[in-house]
Amino acid sequence: MPQSVHEIIMWGTQACRAMIIEVQFFATFREVFESKSVQIDVGIGATVKDLLNLVCNTRERRERVFDNGKLKPHIAVMKNGRHIQHLKGLATELNDGDTVSVFPPVAGG
Repeated sequence: MPQSVHEIIMWGTQACRAMIIEVQFFATFREVFESKSVQIDVGIGATVKDLLNLVCNTRERRERVFDNGKLKPHIAVMKNGRHIQHLKGLATELNDGDTVSVFPPVAGG
């Protein structure tokens, strides 16, 4: 039975409360991810890397974001407006209601 706005997910005899994270995509990533934003359910204790692994659910998406399991250097990821480089990088833990923004490499002049 759901509790408040959270869904209870049953795995065997254990229940895990899911957190809802909004993921926003910008520029060319809107085409790659076919959306401006999505809401993703993740488990308690999930990290930015866990979240990105969920949204990068095709080969093209993984290749655009990751290089050998690491975030490509020119991809900017922010949690609630703070760059994850200033937090714990891909190991940054998520909290219910967080917003994660993903920006592709930007060129210009």
